[in-house]
Amino acid sequence: MALKKNLTLVNNFGEDSLFPNAYIRVMQVIGTKRSCNAVVHFCKSADSNVLQSKEYSFNVDLDGGNFIKQAYDYLKTLPEFTDAIDC
Repeated sequence: MALKKNLTLVNNFGEDSLFPNAYIRVMQVIGTKRSCNAVVHFCKSADSNVLQSKEYSFNVDLDGGNFIKQAYDYLKTLPEFTDAIDC
């Protein structure tokens, strides 16, 4: 499971760099009964190097099944992922 979306990042020269259909993957979910942190990697494609890595915190549902799927479901509620699609 992963997400795809057009991604714009600021490069080392302070300019915007566009990565069409960037590949977004939850790499790790760690946490407690109450909350989890998802480590998310942003890549140019499924088999490329990581462009950026971020952590997102979300409340976990212990009866909600797979925590990684819950992380993806949470990400899709955030404004920065509104146009992301499942892949």
